[in-house]
Amino acid sequence: MKIKCSIGICLLFGLFACDSFLDEKPDKSIVVITSLKDVRSLLDNSVVFNRQGMLTGRSSDEFYITPAGLVPLNVTEKRTYLWMDDPFQGEMVNDWVTPYQQVFYANVALETLDDIKVDASAAIGELRGEALFHRSFAYFNLLQQFAPAYRLDGDNTGLLGIVLKQSAEVNEPAVRYSLQECYDQIEEDLLEAVDLLPATGLYKTRPNKAAALGLLARIYLVAFDFEGAAETALAALDYYEARLDFNEIDVDARFPFQTFGDETIFYSVQSSTRLNISREAFVAEELTELFKEGDLRIPAYFDEVDSGRYLYSGKHSGNVSFFGGISVGELELTAAEALARVGSYTEALEILNGFLARRFSPEYYEPANQSGLELVKKIIDERKLELFGRGIRWFDLRRLNQEPEFETVFVRERDGNAISILPNSPKYVFPIPDLEIERNGIEQNER
Repeated sequence: MKIKCSIGICLLFGLFACDSFLDEKPDKSIVVITSLKDVRSLLDNSVVFNRQGMLTGRSSDEFYITPAGLVPLNVTEKRTYLWMDDPFQGEMVNDWVTPYQQVFYANVALETLDDIKVDASAAIGELRGEALFHRSFAYFNLLQQFAPAYRLDGDNTGLLGIVLKQSAEVNEPAVRYSLQECYDQIEEDLLEAVDLLPATGLYKTRPNKAAALGLLARIYLVAFDFEGAAETALAALDYYEARLDFNEIDVDARFPFQTFGDETIFYSVQSSTRLNISREAFVAEELTELFKEGDLRIPAYFDEVDSGRYLYSGKHSGNVSFFGGISVGELELTAAEALARVGSYTEALEILNGFLARRFSPEYYEPANQSGLELVKKIIDERKLELFGRGIRWFDLRRLNQEPEFETVFVRERDGNAISILPNSPKYVFPIPDLEIERNGIEQNER
């Protein structure tokens, strides 16, 4: 097989490097899996599937990095933090390569399952559901970085989305589908996955019905389908009944949260960068202004290193990795916002207050009682705090900046000068890596 496209090269190299169980052919160019056991091993590769990029975390308004903290960052880390026009400088971009590797693995699994002729329909269905979820998770992350935001008032069929790879054929031409086609594909795959996946799973690195519904809720929220977001988030919470009360954990511990703890519905972590361990990357002051007495997330998530300056330390990964998966808190806040958006204020407050009661010490807990726009603003503020460091704030900025009530302008300093990123700026879309443009001739994003 003569490999022409760079996506294919990266994926095949990753496949050979990560999975010794695969039947490697003598010329190292063809990989064949033939059994349900092979597919299960392929989909259980957490090194491939349960990780995601870090571009959104560095580029959002959650952190500020001191000049001293910028010095040890590599080229991509520094230039994406500063929103520079050519942030990658020809370097490999893990945020592009990793999800397309996931897409390739998922497509290999799907094609293998189509070819297997055994009386094991339930097992085949579950594996198919997992592959569809993983492909959808990868596509969603790619869309939030390398395609424009879904437009509230625009023609999404006229906007360029991402390259959809619907087969494992690495020589398949690379074509950017429309933004609407990309969202339609993810929705179609996830609706099928919900039907196929089990209600519960053995491991939180494997998706179940709640995870697929939770990802659907993310998609509907960024696409302004608030009824769909509320329905799917609530359905996910019905399937997943565990709840984590912050009053029952040691919020002052080095790692307050357990890996695969009750709060986690689907486990995924962001790629490790110097930001994970930097002592010069502080929580943005705009966020610390939201801190309230008795909010247990403050000691659980953050360490105050001097007066008013906080480091992000407590992640739901249970370690130093930034959590990027799907959690109970995210879905509760998604359901609450979506219900408030459609005027169901009583139901929104019921969910929001149940959530807040598990985040505050009892003596400080005060139920929310807002309605209308004020309730939506309250929930969005809670999203800023609850979902800190997960990459989700970038998704929220892209959608909220399309509404005048929620526009955000934030400013950073570069070489002693103030620089800003304006609402709906082209810099909310990252450039496609140069190698992909050169090899495949796909259209570059405006920057």
